[in-house]
Amino acid sequence: MQAKVKKLIFIAVLLTGCIITSLISTNDKAKALPGDSILQSAQSAVTSKAAQAKIVRVQVSGAVLEPGIYDVPASCRVEEAIAAAGGLTENADSERVNLVRKVRDGMQIRVPVQKAARTSRTQRKKAQVKSDLGESALGKSGSTKAGAEKNNSAVQSVRINSASASELQQLPGIGPALAQRIVETRKNGRFTSADDLLRVPGIGKAKLAKLRDYVEVD
Repeated sequence: MQAKVKKLIFIAVLLTGCIITSLISTNDKAKALPGDSILQSAQSAVTSKAAQAKIVRVQVSGAVLEPGIYDVPASCRVEEAIAAAGGLTENADSERVNLVRKVRDGMQIRVPVQKAARTSRTQRKKAQVKSDLGESALGKSGSTKAGAEKNNSAVQSVRINSASASELQQLPGIGPALAQRIVETRKNGRFTSADDLLRVPGIGKAKLAKLRDYVEVD
């Protein structure tokens, strides 16, 4: 009987010791938690500040008010980088840009122009090119026409039976060689009409048609 009592007392003491040890361990953990939480919060704040303090360089181009290269916090988004570049223009196509994407060092952010604006700009360029080409062609045509009129007005009627070789060269299409042939041909018989010029080697019907209005038979 006494042995059983001793055994029960031993078990009771052992259980009491376990309970006390468990309570002490729990109390130590409870005391340690606030300190750990504060330490973790401090470390997180330091990390966050370090991330914010880090600067990256990005290029913003396209439909923004002030395209260029900007230094921005590493934690910022594309939207903030665009804001640093003055914001979007009226014809910017923001639907084709991921504004919430995080930026990275060396990143190029290009904001496209709306399709309608691009089409309108292309049409204006084409219209300008056509206008320039038209004015150029008109200028050339007018210049050619004016030159022809000037040349025609400068040619006076030439008497083919008495004109010298140099005077005959004033006729359209008549050079030194052909002028000399006219002189040699009329030695064999005077020209009685403009059609007699067909006797001259090198003068055909086409050339005669150009000369007819500028020759006189004396």
